[in-house]
Amino acid sequence: MQDPVQRHPTRAEQLDILASLVADGAEPEARLLDLGCGKGYVAQLILSRHPSLHVTGVDRSEAALAEARENLAAWSRRVTLLTGDLEQFAEGPELEDAGFRFAISALTFHDLTDGAKQAVIGRVARLLAPGGAFLLYDRLRLTEAALFPLQQSIWRHLERVHGRGMRTAESFEGYLADIGSDNRPASLEEYFAWFRAAGLAPACLHLHGNVGLIAGGKPQ
Repeated sequence: MQDPVQRHPTRAEQLDILASLVADGAEPEARLLDLGCGKGYVAQLILSRHPSLHVTGVDRSEAALAEARENLAAWSRRVTLLTGDLEQFAEGPELEDAGFRFAISALTFHDLTDGAKQAVIGRVARLLAPGGAFLLYDRLRLTEAALFPLQQSIWRHLERVHGRGMRTAESFEGYLADIGSDNRPASLEEYFAWFRAAGLAPACLHLHGNVGLIAGGKPQ
């Protein structure tokens, strides 16, 4: 299955890291919650590496879920796909009680309002088993105008090395304008605060450009 989104030149590396973390850390018959599972690309990476992991995927798009069922057909006995909008995730869909070893979300959170982000993190914290972890992979908002030239230099470096670049802008003001009202990445500091408020210990596991893999661990 081809990566459905290829605009970020180091995306494949980061998703490989995400899949490896889950496959290496999940016990036999462990459960994974995939929020914004889309067509099942990340779930496929993980299922192909773990012989008994059970995946529950949630997405608001019926069309994407239909494709996910086809893409994940080889693991159908270990996959449950549910329709659900993360903007209202605190109210549904119905899920079993806490017991997920991992929850993941890949490049979905920037579409949510800040209130919805916090609500999802809060519910995930309740659904995780003790010692479980929420692995959140998404763009991070840049907040320091004075340091923006350094970020531009990183983007240029990535383009030189990988032959294609990430999001860029001529100025910090242009960057903010380009984000738009329906594209709301949060800052790393905000995510850390929201994780702590939900009782999860936060850490940034991987950061490349302004796309990061953040973990929130639930105490044993």
